[in-house]
Amino acid sequence: MNDFEDEDDCSDANINKQITVCGISFEQLKTNMTDIFGNGKIMKLIKQKGVGPIVPYDAQITIKYIGHFEYRDEPFDSSFARGGAETFRLNQGMLIPGLEIGITTMQKHEIAMFIIHPDLAYGKYGCAPRIPPNEEILFIVHLTDYIDNGSVDNIKCLSSEERKQLPNIVKSVNAKFNTAKDCFSKQKVKQAIREYSKGLQWLEEVELKDQDEEDEVNKLLSRGYNNLAVCYNIANMPRRACSACNRVPTPTVKTHFNHGRALLKMGEFSKAMEKLQFALKMEPKNMEIIKEIRIANEKQRKYMEIEKRLWKNCLKIEEKEKKQFSSFEKAAYEMCKAFSEDNQILRQPLPECLTPEEDKYIREQAASFGLTVTTHQRYGREITYLNKPNY
Repeated sequence: MNDFEDEDDCSDANINKQITVCGISFEQLKTNMTDIFGNGKIMKLIKQKGVGPIVPYDAQITIKYIGHFEYRDEPFDSSFARGGAETFRLNQGMLIPGLEIGITTMQKHEIAMFIIHPDLAYGKYGCAPRIPPNEEILFIVHLTDYIDNGSVDNIKCLSSEERKQLPNIVKSVNAKFNTAKDCFSKQKVKQAIREYSKGLQWLEEVELKDQDEEDEVNKLLSRGYNNLAVCYNIANMPRRACSACNRVPTPTVKTHFNHGRALLKMGEFSKAMEKLQFALKMEPKNMEIIKEIRIANEKQRKYMEIEKRLWKNCLKIEEKEKKQFSSFEKAAYEMCKAFSEDNQILRQPLPECLTPEEDKYIREQAASFGLTVTTHQRYGREITYLNKPNY
């Protein structure tokens, strides 16, 4: 149910291929390289062709790279030493000039070698103690992804009226969504939520001129709100996930699945099952949906067993009140304990028609487990819920 993937994403297997530069002179390598400027200061050799357009000059890039000096066995810098891919913003002084210029000649998924003259690297003085003076540098770069942030910056120059026209903002919205996707892939879920929300805000303000624009906006809104719902569920914000799902113009199997998952976290077992069953109808063989339905069934079964035990003690005859209340206390305690230990549920409804004494006891037990009890008007009636602190 997670569509944070590009259709043109390819295998990363080539990044681990050894590109041997040890013992080879830079002059020898240059005989097979292309001179980018025509003055010999940035030389390039493509080791793996990329796809799509080249990188814009102000893009946000994600690269894996290794930096070498001539005739040195060990690299002086490597993204792999810090965990793999790293993200930079071009045209912000984050990289040496020669490397930045070289990257703007690359396509997504391309692997290339660059030999950079000291004038466009670390200069005649170097950068002691790691970079010697007046040193040529070789970089092997794998461009794994990039985002055209320039489109996002452009929207800041538009007036409020210009922002209401779809052609003026569609590139900026797509750039925002791509930035959000990049944040999500790096497990920066809250930042992804902010990026999706901003892009969606721009879309909601658009004044549509015709059916074609409406179709395009609805497609973008569906993409944005569906992915926003995924983020909210991961961040344990099920109410906001439900709200995002409700705003999807064209609901898909992903919409119903994430809506069901959010409702399950809220303890709305029957409603959650409706959404999940609807998703299963659309994709009968989807194992992720089937697994979520099993979880929902198990949660609902446990809740109904606890509710049955509580009701059983609520309906005892009055002369046996003392004994029955002891059984009720045990059932209430076990209910609060089981709920507090369940990491998949944030809210759970309580049985209706509890006596004031029973209600008071459940609240006391809830407090001892760090839970809260709240009452809401839902589906035309008053319902009391147990809540986790982070709900």
